[in-house]
Amino acid sequence: MIRSLQTPIALASETPAKAVPRTQGLALYAARALALAALGQNTHAATLAPMVCSIDDGLLWILGVSVLVVLALIGVCLGLEVLAYRAGAVRIARALESHGGDARMPELPESGPRAIARLARAINKGRRRRVEREAEHLDVQAAYAHDLRTPLTRMGLRCEMLDDPALREAMQRDLAEMQELVEASVASARMQRSVAEPLQRVDADGLLDNLVRGYRDAGRAIALDGRIGQPVVACPLALRRVLANLIDNALRYGSDVRVCAHVDAQRLVLAVVDSGPGIKPAQIDAVFAPWVRGRQGQEDKPGSGLGLAIARQLARSMQGELLLRNRRTGGLEARLTLPLVVA
Repeated sequence: MIRSLQTPIALASETPAKAVPRTQGLALYAARALALAALGQNTHAATLAPMVCSIDDGLLWILGVSVLVVLALIGVCLGLEVLAYRAGAVRIARALESHGGDARMPELPESGPRAIARLARAINKGRRRRVEREAEHLDVQAAYAHDLRTPLTRMGLRCEMLDDPALREAMQRDLAEMQELVEASVASARMQRSVAEPLQRVDADGLLDNLVRGYRDAGRAIALDGRIGQPVVACPLALRRVLANLIDNALRYGSDVRVCAHVDAQRLVLAVVDSGPGIKPAQIDAVFAPWVRGRQGQEDKPGSGLGLAIARQLARSMQGELLLRNRRTGGLEARLTLPLVVA
């Protein structure tokens, strides 16, 4: 019994008289190791030992090569699986980094490994639910603001019946400010509903010409400097709303308002400049928050403080950026920078 159990060990440890190629030796080693492992687990090792001893080195080499091939195939399959998971995770991460899950974010492809596809479906479903909830909230906000117009109109009519001129004028100023706040709230709700406006081919120079002409027809002097010279891909309604907000802001607080346009290799740059008092440096970032106004010495000017907040949100929805800076010669520059996508 002891002799028969020692036979496979001797078989696995014996060294051939002639040199064995490295590959063949590895295969023989693997086959013999498997044989020893099998015999170690088998309660009838003594009975099976003669059978193992009778297998020649050629068969053991074939068995060892087969084992190595199987292991290599398993390794390749596992490597491909890891690469597929990595590619799916990178694809989802890039989509989230580029869009942040906003309304313009395209649906993630629900393909790839099962776990990646399930994650993409969960993200798509969560995004759709969030968009639906935001739309419902904005509808309620717009409805409330719209309904406030009627009582404000009635209050304005009754205000005209006041006999005291000073009181009537003060009431009219308050009602005008309330009316502007209501209009700004409606505009904000509508703007946020239109953030997902699709990109399309836009005659940028024609858009600027029409916008400036409308202000001139209303008696507001605005200069237009520079030309874009080519159609671009943008969101026309959002672009027009941003520029209109910036121009209205400049006309309210400053003078000598100009719209400047130029392009470089990768960007479309539109700037609205004025010669007003500018903004306190400490408030340049704060004025982009809703309901905040920051013009120096202009606190008594009418305005809701929503114009710049809406303009920046629309700019970001177009993958652009809106920045403010005080001009060295006096006044403010509001610069809108958009990625240049030629139509």
